Order: sequence, then C-alpha cells, then structure tokens
Amino acid sequence: MEFRLIYEGPLHGQGAKSSHKWEIRRALHPQLQRLWRERPLKDVAHTLLAHPAQPGKPSVIVEKGGLRFAPLVTQRLDLYAELSVLLFRQQPRGTLITDGGDIDNRLKTLLDGLRVPHGSMEGRPEIPEEPDPLPFFCLLEDDSLVTKVSVESEQLLRPAKPDEVVAIISVHVKKTVLSHDNMTL
Repeated sequence: MEFRLIYEGPLHGQGAKSSHKWEIRRALHPQLQRLWRERPLKDVAHTLLAHPAQPGKPSVIVEKGGLRFAPLVTQRLDLYAELSVLLFRQQPRGTLITDGGDIDNRLKTLLDGLRVPHGSMEGRPEIPEEPDPLPFFCLLEDDSLVTKVSVESEQLLRPAKPDEVVAIISVHVKKTVLSHDNMTL
C-alpha cells in the first residue's frame, strides 16, 4: 500500500516541545482519517477500528489515558513502513545546519509526530483548543516500525518563517508476514 501525506507548518529540530509534535499529529489526522474511508482500508475498517476488539479479530486501537489512537502501521498487523520525505524549507539547498534546525533533527520531530504518543499527555495541551478526535488517526504505532527513510531537501520559494516547511511524505506500507488480517492492505 502506498500513499502520500502533506504537512505544512513549522517543523522544529529535536528538542522541540512535545506540544509541537501534537500539532503535527493534529495536522495529519484528517488525511489519515480520509485514508481509512478509502479502499482497501474501507473494507476492513469496521473490524480494525473496533473498540473493544471483536472476539478473535485484531483491532489497531491503542488506548492511552482515555484517548484512543488508530495507527495504520502496527506490530499486531505485522506491518512496517518505508518513508521518503521531500522537504521544502526556507534555507537554500546544501544549507544543512541553520537557524531552522538541521535536517536530521527536524526529521526526528516529524517522525515523532507521525506516531502514537508514548503517554496520553505527551505534549498535549492541558485544555486543548479543540476536542481531540476519537479515534485519533496516526500513521505509526511506534517510530521503530519505520525501516527506511530518505530525505530530499529543496528550497521553499514562497515567503515563510525560517522554521516553516512543506513536507511531502511518501509512505510505503509493507508486511513482515502475510496474514489473513493484513492481506488486503
């Protein structure tokens, strides 16, 4: 299964506050939610998004502190992901270490924003401006499920703040083992 996600907004280097990672999750949630409404996920969503899980059937739902997350790439489905990121940023090509943060640290922040938070309150504002979606769609159960990452950096030619980016994230979901539960993905 292959698809692309787009993130537009600030992308700070590592050391970025966890709330920034929560903002990335919120920005990507609608795209992942729509993906679950399209084939092939649409055909298995009623089972995989069930909470509690149906007897004898897997569910991807992860509950943390009363919040429910729905990662697409999970160990229980024997899935992993390969990512290719096209990162448009203010700095010219070849400028790897800048005020906006170097590429590898920004990439780590992006990967953290793609995964389910380690704890329900990891970076979540005390009182969110908007209620959290239920379930909260994420790409990854954990960033350890990413086995390959490539990054290409280009200069963003429109006006923007130094830490603002446009990231086009190409996702290739693969299976470690073919099973009845992941056959359609």
